[in-house]
Amino acid sequence: MRGSEAFWGTAVVAVSAAVNAAHTASHAGQHVMSLPAWQLAYITVVIYAAPVVAAVLLWTRFRRSGAWLLAAAMAGSLAFGLLYHFLVSGPDNVFTQPPGPWRVAFMVTAVLLSLLQAAGVVAGLRVARGTRQATSKSSKRRAADGFSDAR
Repeated sequence: MRGSEAFWGTAVVAVSAAVNAAHTASHAGQHVMSLPAWQLAYITVVIYAAPVVAAVLLWTRFRRSGAWLLAAAMAGSLAFGLLYHFLVSGPDNVFTQPPGPWRVAFMVTAVLLSLLQAAGVVAGLRVARGTRQATSKSSKRRAADGFSDAR
């Protein structure tokens, strides 16, 4: 089960990265690339880097930390995307996009990102929950075998 959970978490991250790249291209195509420094830093760390680090951790002994990082990064990405793509008026809002060749790509990728980020939150929480249960089962098994964590 461990490999399957890591696979699905990694798959969500990979697809999100591809859609993020397409969304960034739509921003560039519409010439909507100027961001305040804090937003650029947030996007770089939370939306791009943290999910990739989380996906890598899912395949290591730090799987639970990776799962929590995945859930947190995707929740932060989802909140940011919902706020700027759907709630706050401005050049990043899907409802105020000017006509042009990039309009549909921008709107579709914004919606897809929201769905993928929600899936990433769920995937991260499921892996974290499954990891906790597996850890407690192995602790109980060691205790039943006469081994304990105290040395």
